Amino acid sequence: MHSRLKPLLRFLTQGKRLPIYLGILMTILVIWIQLAPLTALAVIIQRIEYLVYDQRLSVMPKPERNPEHNIVIVDLDERSLQAEGQFPWNRIKVGQLVEKLAEKGALVIGFDVTFPEPDRSVRDLLEPVDLSQLDEGFTRTLEEIEPLIDADQYFANAMQGLADVVLAINFNRQETVSYNELPPSIFAIDPALAERLTLEDMSGYSGNIPVLQNAARGSGNMNQLPDADGVVRRVPLVLRFGNELHPTLSLEMMRVYNFAEQYELVTNDFENESVVRAIRIGQGAGAFEIPTDQRASVLVPYLGRSSLRNNEHFTYVSATDVLNDNEAAGVFENSLVLIGTSAPGLQDIRTTPLDRVYPGVEVHANMLHALMDAQPVAEVASGSASTSSVMSDFEAGGRATFPYKPDWAPGAQLVIITFLGLGMSLIFPFLGATSMAGASIVMMVAVVWANFQLWAIFGLDFSVVFLLLVIFLVAAVNLVYGFLAESQTRKVIKGMFDQYVPPAHIDSMLEDPDNYSFEGESKELTVLFSDIRSFTTISEALSAAELKSLLNDFFTPITGIIFKHSGTIDKYVGDMVMAFWGAPLDDPQHRQHAVAAALEMLEKVDELKAEFNERGYPEVNIGVGINTGFMNVGDMGSTYRRSYTVLGDAVNLGSRLEGLTKFYGIRLLVGQETAAELDGFLLRHIDKVKVKGKHEAVDCFEPICYLSSAGEQLKARVARYHEAQQCYYRQQWDEAQAMLEELAADEPEALLYKVYLERIETLRQTPLPEDWDGAFTHTSK
Repeated sequence: MHSRLKPLLRFLTQGKRLPIYLGILMTILVIWIQLAPLTALAVIIQRIEYLVYDQRLSVMPKPERNPEHNIVIVDLDERSLQAEGQFPWNRIKVGQLVEKLAEKGALVIGFDVTFPEPDRSVRDLLEPVDLSQLDEGFTRTLEEIEPLIDADQYFANAMQGLADVVLAINFNRQETVSYNELPPSIFAIDPALAERLTLEDMSGYSGNIPVLQNAARGSGNMNQLPDADGVVRRVPLVLRFGNELHPTLSLEMMRVYNFAEQYELVTNDFENESVVRAIRIGQGAGAFEIPTDQRASVLVPYLGRSSLRNNEHFTYVSATDVLNDNEAAGVFENSLVLIGTSAPGLQDIRTTPLDRVYPGVEVHANMLHALMDAQPVAEVASGSASTSSVMSDFEAGGRATFPYKPDWAPGAQLVIITFLGLGMSLIFPFLGATSMAGASIVMMVAVVWANFQLWAIFGLDFSVVFLLLVIFLVAAVNLVYGFLAESQTRKVIKGMFDQYVPPAHIDSMLEDPDNYSFEGESKELTVLFSDIRSFTTISEALSAAELKSLLNDFFTPITGIIFKHSGTIDKYVGDMVMAFWGAPLDDPQHRQHAVAAALEMLEKVDELKAEFNERGYPEVNIGVGINTGFMNVGDMGSTYRRSYTVLGDAVNLGSRLEGLTKFYGIRLLVGQETAAELDGFLLRHIDKVKVKGKHEAVDCFEPICYLSSAGEQLKARVARYHEAQQCYYRQQWDEAQAMLEELAADEPEALLYKVYLERIETLRQTPLPEDWDGAFTHTSK
């Protein structure tokens, strides 16, 4: 099973495929959550949507109050209850309240309370008394005045006065008990259509007693149906009870105010259901539509926080002030009045996105204001008052005052999520963590800004949660993947190079691991080989423990010198150490650093000789070969063991040069490609050689020391040697021999001069070809 998964894992982890696929997977996940979320997940998403909606409503500019709409709230507040008595009041007092409002100029009065029970009559009050035992005159008088003091009839008569009155109906979902009878629905709707509509379906209601309901100009439901978190964000313009549809209180007041006869549902019909998309108010040229969701609900366009304390948006007048004529003059002139309560004991306090304590009657006031603002505005030219001219001059009053979510919003959101997620999935894997986080933040801010602008300019309520979710998830998986991949890369780099490159190199590589690849590559490098001379003899003279101690004490400072000069240890093989410069970190001065390291290694060996001598160890000498050229470098080996190493002809030549140091009796030998660009070193040309396996001659040099530390006598001796060598190449044997013998006399232990003197004796007796270039062929490694 593991072997079958390896090709798949190799395919996924190659390049940036895995984070791209993970980003696409996150995009698909968000699309699935949008289309078919789990119940628990849907609840969480919805709560987040509520939070975003509330914040947006809080920070965005609110609709401005239209001064032409005089909407006044008559408040059955605590002061009224203390002054006039506990509620419900006697219907005569309620009727007097209506009469007072009509006298003061109110056009339409809407009650945000219901009257489901008859008021107590005089006979109800006298029920404990046996009237037959009383004087007949009292009984006749009671019968004569009883119709005149019937409280319900008094209230009903008051409602038929100057002002039109709309009563409230309280529907509920849980109970099937119904009080009183519902007024007939004035919606133009086919009974068969009612069953197909996607509306809120109520199972019970509490209506008004018939005498009051028949006297009212209209009836509207008082239900506001808070969301799952108890906050009132939307109000259904229409509720369904059986096959009848009933408007909300504010919508019914709007209809009565405009003398409209009916409403009409605007639907999109599908196979098994009809989805509501708007409600049309009125008929003909003056008709207008209110866009709704599929349940005929609209978002409440709150003007701001409650006006209960400051009358900022709506004027509150205490009911007792109306009854006692203590209100401000003209406050009710041409007004639409809502009668409700802010008294906590009467339990009509709501929670809204802007206030935790908000009178329910003011929610209806906001709705009524928006409905009034949404109706067409008729502009009539001076001198023209014909019906046709009025109807032809109707114009829409600007953008819809009710924010709404259009039918195409989910589809548009799906397309945006798809393209946004795919785009991020393809781009983010190639960004760094900082760039990715910055881009994600910018995108989130842009999405929120665009969402708020759509709300402010066009009144469109688009969901922003899914767009933010896809940005967050795609960014998160890429950041997590990048972190894990970087950690793994750091681990690999540190594990692979910890013992082979200087700590400073490790730190540089860990700062930007993407710039360092373990894939094989060909580049110009400099390689160094160092070998202990006569190691077999040394090992035979020491015990295993002593040999181990010698090698450890030898390799430790040698490795430190290589690290000091920015080299990379390739390997240790017995007494041999191999290092190279220019990888994994680029090093433009790889030649300089390699030669500088070699010279310091030779100095360190001289220091170690004295130390080893004190410990009774044999003398240690080394030979060092250096060459520069194009080499293959990378992580090489098998599935069982790998190493970061270099391969190629230039590497092999470096090894050959190290072997030649013993032949010439010198300790350091570099190839012509290394010497060509060296600066600051005193170089001595050793020979032109053809090593085993090579047909072309290679010039090799000995870096003797830094040029700055070379004395004049040393420089002169090197110059004299180069003159002798030139005579040698020109086959001027006598001149070359004389100068070499002179040099050998000054340095009797120098093997190099003896090599050339022996070679001259041989060449004197050997016929040479015309193209002889002085190159010497070595037949051994």
